[in-house]
Amino acid sequence: MKTKLLYYALPLLLTFTIWSCGDKSEQQMLKSDKSYEMSHENPGSRNNNIAPTLKSTTNLDAKEKAEEKIPDVKDQRMIIRTGSLSIETDKYDDAEKKITDIVIKYSGFISNSKSTVNSSGNKSGTITVKVPADKYDALISDVSKIGKVMNQNIQANDVTEEYVDLESRLKTQKELEQRLIKLLSEKASKLAEVIEVEDKLASVRQKIESYEGKMKLLKSQSDLSTLTISVYEPSMISTSSGGGFFYELGQAVKKGLSGFTNVLAVSITILIAIIPILAIIFMIFLIIKRIIKNRKTKKDSLK
Repeated sequence: MKTKLLYYALPLLLTFTIWSCGDKSEQQMLKSDKSYEMSHENPGSRNNNIAPTLKSTTNLDAKEKAEEKIPDVKDQRMIIRTGSLSIETDKYDDAEKKITDIVIKYSGFISNSKSTVNSSGNKSGTITVKVPADKYDALISDVSKIGKVMNQNIQANDVTEEYVDLESRLKTQKELEQRLIKLLSEKASKLAEVIEVEDKLASVRQKIESYEGKMKLLKSQSDLSTLTISVYEPSMISTSSGGGFFYELGQAVKKGLSGFTNVLAVSITILIAIIPILAIIFMIFLIIKRIIKNRKTKKDSLK
């Protein structure tokens, strides 16, 4: 009897032991799967957290690069400087040579030069020079030492806003040009459409060339400043014609004599013109006088 009970109990005990071990192994496998999923989910979440950071960092870098491309208007303003300077000097030729040396010293050049000699022998002229903008003040200072400065006028024109506006318009027109080229190559199939797109493209390119030309001109004018220097030798007495006192006196005498001659010529002309009229009037007067005298004589004889 005991042997039979052991015979039935041993299989049941063995089955229960195997079942409990299998349950524990399943629980351990589930736990390991969960931990495995968690271990894979956490890196993903970390990557998701890192991704926005990287994106924000990339956006910041892009913004910084964009800001670097656009010049700071306050720090890099485009100024066109022009001016004029009048100098009185004893010898014009010496002053002209000194100005040329100063311009070469500051890496500039003479864009225009002209000179004249007045009737009294004094020489005067105008010299227009261009130098780099950062050396403009030094140029004025050195040129002012050549002679006596009689007049000075310096002007500065800020064209920064105009340049930035042209730059923005140029960018817009270039983007439009690319869209038109793409439209021409991909979508325009009919001849009328091709002609219409090409006309618009030609107009856009014309605007681009115009904007680029204006920008280059402003850039050139801001890079090189202009100074117009008037140089002249002094006269004894400053006159409207540039001559001396005796020259003006001689001219006045000449004008007086010329006026007198003109008056005399007019008077003679008038006299010659009225002589025939005076002669006729004189003859009529003689005839009338003779008639009156004859009548008076007849009256006396009748008495």
